[in-house]
Amino acid sequence: MKKLLSLILCIALMLCMLISCSSDNAPEQSSSIEESSNEESSDTEESSSDESTSEDSSSVEEEVHEHLDITGYTVVIPTECDLSTKYAAENLVNLVKDTLSIELSIVTDDVPEAEREFLIGETNREESKTDTPLADKQYLLFKENEKIVMKGYGIYVGAACGDFINKFTYECGGVLDIQDLPSAEVALDFEFATEYKNAILMIGDGMGETHIKMAEKNGLDAFVARSFSSVGESVTRSQSVLNGEASYTDSAAGGTAMSTGYKTLNKYVGLDKNGNFIRNVRELAYLNGAKTAVITTDVITGATPSSFICHNNSRENTEQLQAQINEVIASQTIDYIAGDVGDELINHTKTALSKISENGSQFFIMIEEGQIDKASHSKDKNGAIKYVIRFNDAIAYAAQFTLCHPDTVLIVTADHETGGLEQAKKLPNYFYFTSWEHTNVDVPLFALGSGTEIFNDVKTENINIGKFCAAAYSDDPFGQQTPVEPVNPIEPTEPAEPDEPAETVE
Repeated sequence: MKKLLSLILCIALMLCMLISCSSDNAPEQSSSIEESSNEESSDTEESSSDESTSEDSSSVEEEVHEHLDITGYTVVIPTECDLSTKYAAENLVNLVKDTLSIELSIVTDDVPEAEREFLIGETNREESKTDTPLADKQYLLFKENEKIVMKGYGIYVGAACGDFINKFTYECGGVLDIQDLPSAEVALDFEFATEYKNAILMIGDGMGETHIKMAEKNGLDAFVARSFSSVGESVTRSQSVLNGEASYTDSAAGGTAMSTGYKTLNKYVGLDKNGNFIRNVRELAYLNGAKTAVITTDVITGATPSSFICHNNSRENTEQLQAQINEVIASQTIDYIAGDVGDELINHTKTALSKISENGSQFFIMIEEGQIDKASHSKDKNGAIKYVIRFNDAIAYAAQFTLCHPDTVLIVTADHETGGLEQAKKLPNYFYFTSWEHTNVDVPLFALGSGTEIFNDVKTENINIGKFCAAAYSDDPFGQQTPVEPVNPIEPTEPAEPDEPAETVE
C-alpha cells in the first residue's frame, strides 16, 4: 500500500514539474507570437500609412486644384455683344470686387487670347463653342482648362455670372473655392431666392406699349424687359378719374399710387384722397434699416420722384417740395438722390445700385425716365424713341444686377400713357399721336424676381406695385386695404385711323 502511495506521489510530482516547465516556456512563445504579430502589424501600418499619405497627398493636390486664384484672370466679351452680355460682365466684375477686393478688367474677344479668362456670352474662344441647347431661365457655367465659360438663355447670362459667386464659390483665404463648379457643359436652372429683400422700381413716365413698339421699329434692337418672366399690365386710373372728376391720371397721383399703395387725387403728392399724410415705400424701407435711392431724368421736384420723397397737396408747390427734399438730404434719410441726370442715367443707375447694395445691405431704389412723357406731350416721336432707348439701357443693367443679386425684385412700368400713341394697322411702321395729354390706356408691367408671377398675364391696379415692394421691408399692412371701385368709369374711345401717308421716323 505504501509502495502504491509513493508511486502516485511520484507521478503527481512529475506532472507538476511538467506543468511548471510548460509555464516557463509559454511566455517565450507568447512573446515570440507577439513580436511576429507586431512585425506584421508594423508592416501593415507602414503600408496603410503609405497609402494614407498617398491619399492625403492626392487630397491636398486635389484641394489645391479646386482653389482658384483669379487675380490673373481677364473677363472677355464678344466684340459685338448685346446689352445683357455687356452688363453681365460688368456685374461679375463688381461681384468679384465686393467679394475679394480684386479688380478684374473687361476686354473684347479681338484682344489676343490669354491663358486665364472668364468667357461671357458667345466669344470667339474655342471653349465658348458649345452644343448644349438652353431653355428659358437656363445657363451654362463650367471650367475647361483655365477658362471659365458663362452663357445663358437671353438675359440669363447674368445668372451664370451671379451663381458663379453666389452658388458655386466662396471666399477661402483670398481665393475662390470652386469645388462644385461643373467641368463640362450642362444646362443649369436658375432660381431666385425664396424671399426677396430688395426692390428696384423703374418708371417710364408716359410710356405705353406703343411707345415701346415704335422704338423697336426705329433703332431699338430689343426692349430688354420683354424677356422678364412676368409680363402684365398696370391700371393707372387715379381717384379723381374714379370719382368722375378727371378724364385721366396725372404723374402725382400715379406716382403716389405706386409709392404708397393708395389711390389719390390728381396733383396730390404722398397724400391719400382725403389729404392725409401716408408713408411711402422708400420711407418704409429706410425705417426698417434699408438703404434708399431716387434717380430721375426729370427735375428732382417732378411729380414722380417727389411721390417717393415728399408729402404735399399740390405737385405745383415746387419750393415746398424742394424744401422737403433738402430736409431729407440733410437728415441723411436717403442714401442717393439725383435729378435731371439726362444721358447720365445709366451711370447714375450703376453708381446708386453699387452704393446702396454695398456689403449686402438691404435697399430700395426708384429710377425714372421722365422725358418720354414730355416728348409725347409735344407729339415728338423722335424724342420719345430716344428716351425709350435710353431707358432700356438702364433697364438692361438693372436686370443683370437683379440676376446677380437673386434676393432682389425688379419692376418696370409706367405711371400712365401719354399722347394716345397708335400704330397704324395697315402701315405697321407708321405711328401717330391722338392726343396732347395723358390717357387711361393700361400700361405695360414687366417683373423679374421671386414672387413676381402674381403680375404675369394679368391687369393689376397700380397700387399693388407699391404693396408688393413694401413686403420686402415689413409684414405689416401697407397701402389701402379697400377694393378699388370706379364710380363713373370713363371708357377710352377708339381713335380713327388717319388718312395720312406713311411717315418715316428719323
